[in-house]
Amino acid sequence: MTSRTIPKQKPQSARDIARAISLFFAVRGRMRTKLAGGTKLDPSSWLRIETMKFIADHTDSKMKDVAEYLSITAPSATSLIRGLVKSGLVAHCTDDRDHRVLRLALTAKGRTELASAIAYGRRRLRGLFAVLLDEELQAFIGALEKIRSVSTDEK
Repeated sequence: MTSRTIPKQKPQSARDIARAISLFFAVRGRMRTKLAGGTKLDPSSWLRIETMKFIADHTDSKMKDVAEYLSITAPSATSLIRGLVKSGLVAHCTDDRDHRVLRLALTAKGRTELASAIAYGRRRLRGLFAVLLDEELQAFIGALEKIRSVSTDEK
């Protein structure tokens, strides 16, 4: 995760920050409801999918990279990955330079399941994002990426 310097600016009001947090949780709830499609949503399913997406996007990832990305402990990441390996979705691969290091990779089954889950998510959430103009969606994505890039140790 890269650290980003926050530019000097007028501090936001506590009210605006509280509103942003409330809206974030409201939108998150709407997204979860849409993704569930009238069924009970298993939160671990989406955690597994996000984990597989991370592994697909970061081909040299290790267990500690997954833990850092998800902001979970190493034992939690190990448990999560163990389940994905047992399901045949992720494989451990030996590092070419250091055979003691295990890298993570999606299996063919994992790539298929990830593609299916992403397509499902796009179909289910299309309506939520349809209210945004393309410029608004790009600004939303940019704002989320900017927030994500701020180091977690900054206050």
